[in-house]
Amino acid sequence: MLNAVGTIETEPFAVGDTGMISELLDKALRLFEGDRIASRRLVEQAFTLADRSTHPAPLAQGALAAWQARRIESFVEQNLSRPIRIDAVAALVSLSPNYFSRAFKATFGVTFSHYVIQQRITLAKQMLLTSDASIAEIALDCGLADQSHLTRLFKRAVGSPPNAWRRAARCDAWTTGVA
Repeated sequence: MLNAVGTIETEPFAVGDTGMISELLDKALRLFEGDRIASRRLVEQAFTLADRSTHPAPLAQGALAAWQARRIESFVEQNLSRPIRIDAVAALVSLSPNYFSRAFKATFGVTFSHYVIQQRITLAKQMLLTSDASIAEIALDCGLADQSHLTRLFKRAVGSPPNAWRRAARCDAWTTGVA
């Protein structure tokens, strides 16, 4: 069910699938000391699965089906390091780009481009905390054009530039003993 990098290979999740949640958390625990990014990603997947299990979202008029939403989330997560075109993602779930845009917003509450930016900022935060890579390297790894592109988006989303956020987050982790 989990591949070597710790992402889920199976497509549909069953509501209330505690076995999958346990498997994700077990794998995360084993990876924790060696690969904290992968470990964190597994914990987030388990949390998402548990949240979906306890709070299944009602299907809104014109919203994506659950399998489509999962496939989109997975595709975006796996392709953050490169450009993601809306027409390619729409084709992935067998929808026209226009219908896809409306259905995506009805399902996720934000536009597709805003969702992708949020995911890139989340990845950038993880990388800022867990690596000593330069801001320029992180920007490229997150699929952004350059350091200034990341800095502009990051500051808009988080409220401070990436380097200042990294220093503050690491200082907080050091003073609280969480690292």
